[in-house]
Amino acid sequence: MKNFAKKLEYDGQMDAECIDLCNAMNSLPGIITMESCCGHSCSPYHIFFRVTNSKEGLFFLTRCVDHRYWKYGYLWKIHLLVGDSVHEDGELPITYLLTSDPIVGEDAYLQAKDLLDNMIYHLNHRNFIKLYNLNLNNFSWK
Repeated sequence: MKNFAKKLEYDGQMDAECIDLCNAMNSLPGIITMESCCGHSCSPYHIFFRVTNSKEGLFFLTRCVDHRYWKYGYLWKIHLLVGDSVHEDGELPITYLLTSDPIVGEDAYLQAKDLLDNMIYHLNHRNFIKLYNLNLNNFSWK
């Protein structure tokens, strides 16, 4: 079974509940996570991320979060945000937010783990990969 391979080291403090999902998202082509928070049982779980050249990773993640392909997809959302200044690398100031809103606490953590399982399921779904002509070489596997 294919799995996400990247194990990254993050600057500063990172919530343990976010590490596996951030690693998986950073393994997708074109996705770079920027900030995350598990919500600490008070706020929704969220991960801010950017999308670079490849849109395959964004397509893949969006498909995995969609309510038709994930049982919690009617709760979790990906929002598109725009800033006022260009990113340091010259990219336009577009940021995405994956959020569990309105779910918080242990339910959000369990759903984040389930999202990771759903992503792994899609990575191993040959017909899905073939139908959308996704280049498996763009993904990092174990």
